[in-house]
Amino acid sequence: MAAYTQFWPRSLDAGNGPEDSWRGALAAIAVDPQLSTTLAAMARQKAAGITTYGQVAVRILSVEVSGSTAKVVDCQDASHAGQADARTGAKKTVGVARMLVHAMLVRDTANGTWKVSKTEFPGGAC
Repeated sequence: MAAYTQFWPRSLDAGNGPEDSWRGALAAIAVDPQLSTTLAAMARQKAAGITTYGQVAVRILSVEVSGSTAKVVDCQDASHAGQADARTGAKKTVGVARMLVHAMLVRDTANGTWKVSKTEFPGGAC
């Protein structure tokens, strides 16, 4: 599930580039509704003077494929990533070491690649 593992660093890094490059950077690995959700969150953060820092470590627990859809269950480590003040770089938040993530992916019918269509954070331990 390369699209899933690439989604996190690309979504964190894309916001550091020009706003008109965000969609192109993410469209290779994400589709709506996740694509629009992520782009909107990035725009809100930029307007609020917030940037991201660090990286998220993906720890996939399971992958269930059913035809052209897949569900990924991840226990990601976001303890070295978060939000920071875009002007000063001062850290505002830091993620947690064991965050449960459920992601849905769909297979692109044009080229067969997988793309993230939805991420959810159901809470609870993993």
